[in-house]
Amino acid sequence: MKKRTKIIIICILTIIALGLIIALFVSSSGTLQISNEENQAIYEKNIIDPDRIVYRNQNGQYYQFAKDTDGYNQIRDSIKNVLVIYSESGNTLTQEEIDNIHEKSFIEFDYETASKNYLIPLEEIEEPEMIKLGTTGGIVVSTNVGHLKEMKKIAEEQSKNETPYTLEYKEMISRNPIQTMEYKYLQQFKEINYKIHQVKIQDMETYELYKAMCNLAFDEEINEEIFENNDLILTVSLVPKIDVKVSIGNIQYTYDRLDNAVMQYTAHLLVVSKIVNTDCIYNTDLTEIDAKVDLEEFESKFDEQVENLDTEIFVTDFDSFYQEYQSATGEITQEQAEEVAEKAFKEAERVVGSYDKQTQECTETQIKPNGFFTRKYNEGEQMAQYTVEVYAFTRKDEMMCGVTVYIDKKLGKVVGAEAFGD
Repeated sequence: MKKRTKIIIICILTIIALGLIIALFVSSSGTLQISNEENQAIYEKNIIDPDRIVYRNQNGQYYQFAKDTDGYNQIRDSIKNVLVIYSESGNTLTQEEIDNIHEKSFIEFDYETASKNYLIPLEEIEEPEMIKLGTTGGIVVSTNVGHLKEMKKIAEEQSKNETPYTLEYKEMISRNPIQTMEYKYLQQFKEINYKIHQVKIQDMETYELYKAMCNLAFDEEINEEIFENNDLILTVSLVPKIDVKVSIGNIQYTYDRLDNAVMQYTAHLLVVSKIVNTDCIYNTDLTEIDAKVDLEEFESKFDEQVENLDTEIFVTDFDSFYQEYQSATGEITQEQAEEVAEKAFKEAERVVGSYDKQTQECTETQIKPNGFFTRKYNEGEQMAQYTVEVYAFTRKDEMMCGVTVYIDKKLGKVVGAEAFGD
């Protein structure tokens, strides 16, 4: 009887234990399902599905998974399920730090144009992270990306039947200089600016067309075999110094001056792996940037000189000048006006340059005062609605280009000027 009772108790305890295990399993499954849904919501709120996913293994081989393929879907979904935080206020990484990550194993979300790439290092690190790449470095948007080993296993499994690529690239400069480029040929390129034109070439037939157009001649032969794993970027540029940096998500060209460079086109050819996103090319023309900086500095200095004009000599307020002019009864001599004109010609140098005093002539006439000296760099023409009598002093060069400055005959003030010629 005791034995039977003991057996019944054991059975009851076993049933209770099984019940508890089942309840715990159901509870944990429900929690896991809720957790996955929350993680997916974080992903969908902050991240756009990439145009492709790129995987680099530890051997330096690159694989790409296109949208709607098993590799793409499995890797994306695994990230969806483990992304528990997302914030764009995380640590900022330098370009050097990003370059170091790119030298190891990683997964990268790549976009053709619209968005910045996301990078997930796969090496063993203390805090697995997701990085949103920028122009110069990146921002850590998540430091709690789990299941890296699982992701890596998926990437390894899915890449077995994919074509491996390397990130090798080669730059070539054509031996034949291009003195001029016909407009009809330049139209076959994408115009970066009037000095730089660029085109992507993906087959031998197209290359032969551009070879004939630009009289290309390289030290290494371009043949059909090159196009199996590479694309070509041909750039013809009047800026001969060209630096190129290649990464998975983009190609960055930088152009700069060369001292004593001859003004002719340089034909630059980049042979780059198909794994690189050649639809995303950044061109930075430092000569344009330098010119803009120089112009801004010139404008600032020009406007500062206008603000500091000597109002005892130069008329800056047409209305108050005219009141004073009408009430004046005296008249200055031509010799007195010439002294003022000398200062006017000196000031005119900032606008039209200098002209030889030996060519100076003087006439007497009537003009409407204008803002030749008083208008700032980006301001339009200014002119009074009345006329005054002036001494007009003119200087010119051999090409009949020059400038005339106007000195009013009553007060001896500079009331404007006029440039002429080409």
